[in-house]
Formats: sequence, C-alpha cells, structure tokens
Amino acid sequence: MNRQDGETQRRPAMLPHIAWRLEAMIAAIAERRAPATGAIAQALRKVPRHWFVPSVGLALDDDGGAVPIDRDTDPPAWWDAVYSGRPIAARVGGSSYTCVNPAPSAVVDLLELLDPRPGQQVLEVGTGSGWITALLCRLVGASGNVTSVEPDPEVAETAARNLAAAGIRPHLVVGDGRDRPAKGPYDRVLVLSAVPGEWVEQARPGAVVVEGDDTATRFVVAEPGT
Repeated sequence: MNRQDGETQRRPAMLPHIAWRLEAMIAAIAERRAPATGAIAQALRKVPRHWFVPSVGLALDDDGGAVPIDRDTDPPAWWDAVYSGRPIAARVGGSSYTCVNPAPSAVVDLLELLDPRPGQQVLEVGTGSGWITALLCRLVGASGNVTSVEPDPEVAETAARNLAAAGIRPHLVVGDGRDRPAKGPYDRVLVLSAVPGEWVEQARPGAVVVEGDDTATRFVVAEPGT
C-alpha cells in the first residue's frame, strides 16, 4: 500500500462551518473526561472527524441506542452526529454494522495513554476508519513513522481511501500481521484489534503499549535486565 512516514500532503478543503463544529466537539470532550489540550487538541483540529465518517451510519449512545444518519437525506443531522461525542457505526462490506469511528473522548483517552511524540515509530493494530491513524501521523510529524495493521480487507480498503483523500499516507498493512514489515522496533504500540502477539514483540525496550477496549490499559516494555 501507499507509504508516507507520518507526513500529510494534499488535503481536502475545509468547509466554512467546520471550525466551530470542531471547537464544540473538543469542548464537549470535557463533559466526559479532562479537557483535550496541547498537541492532541491541535491534531483534532487538523484532522477533522468528518473525513473518516461514511455518508450513512448509526450514531450510538451510552444506553445501547442507535440513530440512523444519512448525509444525503438529512445533512444537518449527519453533521450534528459526526461532531457530537458519540461513536459512529458503519456498514463496511457485509450487512452488519461495525463501529469503526470511536467517540472523540475515547480517542483522547487512548492518545493520552499512548503519548506519541514527534519523530517516534508507532504501530497501530486495527486501522478502523483511519481517524486515529491520521491523528497519530499528525502527532509524530514528518520525522516519525506510523504503521497501521488492519485484519479485515474491506475495512482496510475503506481506511486507505479515507486517508488518501485526506492526504495522509502512513504505512498500511492488510492482514493478520504474520508477515511483519521491517518497520520496528516501535516506540509506541496501540492495539485496537486482536492479531498475533509477534507484532507487539516489535516494541523496543521502554516502549509504551496501550491496549484499547472498554477500559484501555497501558504498560511499558521492560528494559533488558529489569
């Protein structure tokens, strides 16, 4: 797949109403957790969520409810849902819906635990919609590298299109990760999908690994001799 080490290139034009929606989304994050600040808040501004949300999907709520959204038939409701605090489920390939765009507050939780920094080598396991991938590229900058692995070929294809349209070209890998590209060792590893453990084994000593699920966990790879 296309490769560009964390560097953004051609980007779609920013619509006039996006700025205030972005600020409202960032402000709403503080209703669920501490406010998003610093590099993460700037990344959220530079990588708008709507680039990675399909035109048709389901906006999910905390009680298990789901509201259909359709950009063509009801644009205001679609925009409101995209820049709300809710996760968005999308149908990719088959008939079932899969949540591929997590809630903004959950994304900030993961990024703060991971603490990616400019120039670092980052591995993401589970590309999803590509939104987190794009944020990681922004956070590590042109001097860093982001490798993202997606086991589902159809999800991977959608993510690749989203990222290419946004002008963001990480190193994308399709499959379960058994054929490991020579990108490690990694400074940061974000695990959002179950794949063989040899991927995580590419983390360098002292690397931060975050496993994201209902309750994200963080650990540091032990240094030799400790």
